[in-house]
Amino acid sequence: MKIKRIVFGGGCVNLFRFRLKELREEKNISRSDLAEILGVSTQTIANYENGHREPNFDTLLKIAEYFDVTVDYLIGNSDFRTREEEFKGRNFYEKYKLDEVIDDLMDSESKAILGNILINNVEPLIKNISGVLYQHLFGDNKKEILVLLKNLLESLNSYFNFLLNYSQRSAYFIALKNDYEPIDVFRWLLENHKYIKVVSDSRGNLYAIEKEIDDEIIRKIISEVYDVYFGLTDLLKQHGEILSSLRYIEEFYTKNLKENFSRILKFLEMPQDLIELIENDNNIENKVKEGDLDGSKNA
Repeated sequence: MKIKRIVFGGGCVNLFRFRLKELREEKNISRSDLAEILGVSTQTIANYENGHREPNFDTLLKIAEYFDVTVDYLIGNSDFRTREEEFKGRNFYEKYKLDEVIDDLMDSESKAILGNILINNVEPLIKNISGVLYQHLFGDNKKEILVLLKNLLESLNSYFNFLLNYSQRSAYFIALKNDYEPIDVFRWLLENHKYIKVVSDSRGNLYAIEKEIDDEIIRKIISEVYDVYFGLTDLLKQHGEILSSLRYIEEFYTKNLKENFSRILKFLEMPQDLIELIENDNNIENKVKEGDLDGSKNA
C-alpha cells in the first residue's frame, strides 16, 4: 500500500507524516508513549513524522486502530477519518443534492471538511429543531409558538439562500479580503473578463490591455462592483429578519415568565402564616386584589 504524496512546485509532500503528528498531538500523547504502544522505538516515530521512514502495513493497522481512523486516511487516500464519516458525508451529498449547488471541481479535502460540518453541526441542528417542534405540539399556546418557530426557520432559510446566491458572484471572495479596496475588485474583474492582463505585478502593478475597453464595458464592471459591495445591504436585511424572529420568540417566553417570577419573589417575602393561608386558599390572589389582605409582610 503506497502512501500518497502531493506535488507542490516540484516537491512531494508525504501526507502520512503530517497526519500522524496531527493525530498524536490531538490525543496529547508523546512520541515515546506512542512508540511503546506500537512496539517501536521513539526514533522510529520521529522518523515517521519527519518523513525519513514509512511504516509497514502491520504498523499502519496498529496506528489506525489506536487513533480510530482508517488506513486510507493515514496514507492520504481519503480525507474522511472514518468509514462512518465518509458514508454519512456521501449520503448528505445525495440527500440534499449538494452537487447541484457546489463546484464540481471541489477537491476531496474540501468535501471532507464540508461533510464533517454537515455530520457534526447540521445534522444535530436538524434533530434539535425537530425535537423542539415535536415537544411544543403538546404544550399550551402551541399554535402561537409553532408559528413563531416556523417564521424563524423561514428567516434562516431565506438568509442562507440569499448568501448562497450572493457568494456566487465572481468578485465576492476578492471583496472579502481585508487588504482589498473597490478599485482592486474593479481591476480583478477586468482581469477575470480578460480585458487586461498582468505584465508585472511588482510595486508598479503594470497591466496590458487585451481587449478594447469602452464605456459599456466600464459600466458593466462598475455594476458588478456595485452588486458585490451594495448587495451587502440586502444581506443585512435578511439578518434583521432573523433577529426579529428571535425577538418575537424571546418575548413569547419571557412575557408570562417574568410576571410569574415577580409574583414568586413577592410570595417568598410573605410571612409563613400568610404563605400557609395562600397554599390552602386558591382564591387568595383575588382577595389580595380586592383588599381583604394587603399582601404586605404585616398582613
